[in-house]
Amino acid sequence: MNASPGDIVVANEEGIVVTPNARQEQVLLGAKEKLAKKADESLDAWEKAHRARINKILRDTGFEH
Repeated sequence: MNASPGDIVVANEEGIVVTPNARQEQVLLGAKEKLAKKADESLDAWEKAHRARINKILRDTGFEH
């Protein structure tokens, strides 16, 4: 991972993202848009989408149910 002073580094259980300092505004706007979209999503809809994404990742990497 290459990061420079002022870059934004975000990590969670799915990975690590380094965003160059010069793209802070663009990334912040995108994150706010995504957050607003997800705010209207029900927990059931989120769970269904999350489960589908995990199942796809497992299938794509050779794991089956």
